[in-house]
Amino acid sequence: MIVRYKDGNREEKVSESKRDNQKLSDEKIIELADLCQKIENHYGHPQDIEWLLYEDKLYIVQSRPITTLKK
Repeated sequence: MIVRYKDGNREEKVSESKRDNQKLSDEKIIELADLCQKIENHYGHPQDIEWLLYEDKLYIVQSRPITTLKK
């Protein structure tokens, strides 16, 4: 994991106790899935969507078509 410190970011090993913890609440997972579905519906095809969670709010950073899917 990347951890931010006052003097910069550092890569650290994720402790075993944190590895199995769900990172997003069920509610946030549903909210994110709904938002991604709306984006895919808007563009009419599957998207590679970059997102972030900041202060319990979801933000879409970027969306672009998935070009590696085979028909």
